[in-house]
Amino acid sequence: MRKAIFGGSFDPPHNGHLETIQQAIISLNIDKLLIVPAFLNPFKSHYKAPAHLRLKWLKEMTKDLPKVEVSSFEIDLNRPISSIETVKHFQDADETYFIIGADNLKKLSLWKNFEDLDKMVTWVVATRDNIEIPKEFLTLSVNQDISATQLRQSINDAYLDKNVTQEIIDFYR
Repeated sequence: MRKAIFGGSFDPPHNGHLETIQQAIISLNIDKLLIVPAFLNPFKSHYKAPAHLRLKWLKEMTKDLPKVEVSSFEIDLNRPISSIETVKHFQDADETYFIIGADNLKKLSLWKNFEDLDKMVTWVVATRDNIEIPKEFLTLSVNQDISATQLRQSINDAYLDKNVTQEIIDFYR
């Protein structure tokens, strides 16, 4: 079995995340795509939307997509979880792809036990903000010029999935 893991805060989940998911399904030879929202990103001190709500939104956004499973693993532990802990938890695949946004490349080597994690996964990087992606990474071409931070500052329904648009607007306003 080949799987991909796509983790993140998803605060809020948006069309950039959705396009990353869709591109992964199309581009990667995988049996399953696990979306794993963080209870709290280890590099952050807080979140805006509570974890259970972000989980609900992701399930709604992806309910009709093949091969996709939204996991509550990190949320159920009710604490910040490092990526290596998540990868070890789901380590039942012949190959595991780990999807990140290009904005994470700068701090990737600072991730907990990065050297071990690097040996366990095949990295897949979603394009973002014209950040150059080194050749050793697989690339997913994502054409959504938006970030969750931008959306929290100025909610724009053009960047939100129709299944969750109103809930997200109501929450962040």
